[in-house]
Amino acid sequence: MDALRDRGEMEAQNLRQKFKEWLASLVHEVIHSNAGAGAGLEGIRAALTGKNPVWAATKALVSGLSGKAKFGLVLLLIVALLLGPVLLVILLLVLLVAVIVAAVRAAAQ
Repeated sequence: MDALRDRGEMEAQNLRQKFKEWLASLVHEVIHSNAGAGAGLEGIRAALTGKNPVWAATKALVSGLSGKAKFGLVLLLIVALLLGPVLLVILLLVLLVAVIVAAVRAAAQ
């Protein structure tokens, strides 16, 4: 059991390290390409013309990224959309437990 647990911890650590490296490369791609500057300029241009600057900057940022970075961004959005409802349920359960604990403490006094 100890060996199996150690192996699981090692694999989890390797997975976390690979995810950190992948995220760092995505951030590096955004920072060191001209996509960020182009997104800022498009956002300013849209604001001056009365359009939504956030949408214009987002479109310009995505169009300026490489194919690998676009794939990573889409993958990150999919994971966020899949995990969002799970995190919401966990948050609601935590709040429910907090309410129950407060009610029990109030009744005990």
